[in-house]
Amino acid sequence: MTPLPATHIVFAIILLAAAHGACSERPESSAVPASATAPGDQHAETLADVALPDLSSVAAPVRQQIVKANDALTAALGSASSSAADRAQRYGELGSVLMAATFFDEAVLCYRHAEVLVPGDAKWPYFRGHASLRKGDREGAARSFERTRALDSRYVPAVVWLGDTYLDLGRNSDAQAVFAGALSLQPDSAAALFGAGRAALARQAYAEATGYLERALQVDPRATVINYPLAMAYRGTGQRDKADALLQTRGNTAPDLPDPLLQQADVVLESAVSYEGIGMQALRRQDWGGAVQAFRRGLEVAPDDPALRYWMATAMIASGDAPGAEREFREVVRRQPQFANAHFSLGAILDRRGDKAGALGEYQAAVKAAPNMPEARLRLADTLRSQGQQVSAVTQYEEAVKLDPTMADAWIGGAQALMAAGRIADARAWIERARRVHPARRELAELESRVK
Repeated sequence: MTPLPATHIVFAIILLAAAHGACSERPESSAVPASATAPGDQHAETLADVALPDLSSVAAPVRQQIVKANDALTAALGSASSSAADRAQRYGELGSVLMAATFFDEAVLCYRHAEVLVPGDAKWPYFRGHASLRKGDREGAARSFERTRALDSRYVPAVVWLGDTYLDLGRNSDAQAVFAGALSLQPDSAAALFGAGRAALARQAYAEATGYLERALQVDPRATVINYPLAMAYRGTGQRDKADALLQTRGNTAPDLPDPLLQQADVVLESAVSYEGIGMQALRRQDWGGAVQAFRRGLEVAPDDPALRYWMATAMIASGDAPGAEREFREVVRRQPQFANAHFSLGAILDRRGDKAGALGEYQAAVKAAPNMPEARLRLADTLRSQGQQVSAVTQYEEAVKLDPTMADAWIGGAQALMAAGRIADARAWIERARRVHPARRELAELESRVK
């Protein structure tokens, strides 16, 4: 049986939904007085005071971050020596923490106050636009990005976000013009090319869309989100074979859009969810060390979180630290015996080390905890077959192909187990089924020639 490559253990990376936890009393000082009118807004209005939201359901470390930023703002507003820029910065810092904690209404208000204090600084309406987008207010986001562009017409990310927002609003002609402007500033921007292609697609200008989207994919081949609209453009131009091929590789990875301005608003919340998200991003970049560090920080905040420990171990095994990974996987299954992925990954480590009996036990535990996990069924079947337990192996191969018929290795292993058990007729029927699913697999053709 072929040992598992280390990177095979890094599988099924799923970003978990953000959540709040813990409880406390609402801070006594929760309102920051100020009143102004936001510039550049179609619907200008007197701004309300900034009041903190109800923080009773927020994790204690996050609550402390919010209160600290609020206290700093209160101090700046109460200081006769603080400048307008100082006060705007404090409003912005509070807004960024609130946006990271998903309190978008309050974040928008903070950024609006900052914008009033320093109306010539493009970053405040830009941050406000992103907060508006995250709360679902695309009209407000469009006005904010328009204001940003008026203040700094050469900042490509703001132009691209404006075009994307116009597309979401159905303003396709406006989006087309905006993306053209972005490409005049940066012709090789994959994000701008992607936007221009989608704008052309919305106008049913299929040949134009194809040109833009093909260029976008050439600039950033990892941006799998381009594949679906490009497939639709190919269909529009009659290239159905190309379209069908692309539809098989559609994904969600967006084109790269370096955005140093938005990075200024990035806040890492002292929460398990935040560090898990950072760790997941590092895993996607194959930054194993950064992933381990992020998950470890998360465990400092939430030491009993088995998912954080599991992903940290995953990053460890990918980085080559098998002993550390094994230790952490064992700790996960000790704390949570039903954690199927941890059993699976621990089995893979033992498998690579040649401990077949240990691997077998872990794969069995993974299947017991998650009967519908085809990868665990396959590895259990392979291990059983290597131990001479052909009949039991066939049962697991059968379950694996029921769960996922595309697993060619399960079909091949099943055929080999049936042949080793002397069940030639059954092997012949199995291979016939397998060939219908995987007609191009050479291994199945070779096995078929042996059972005729």
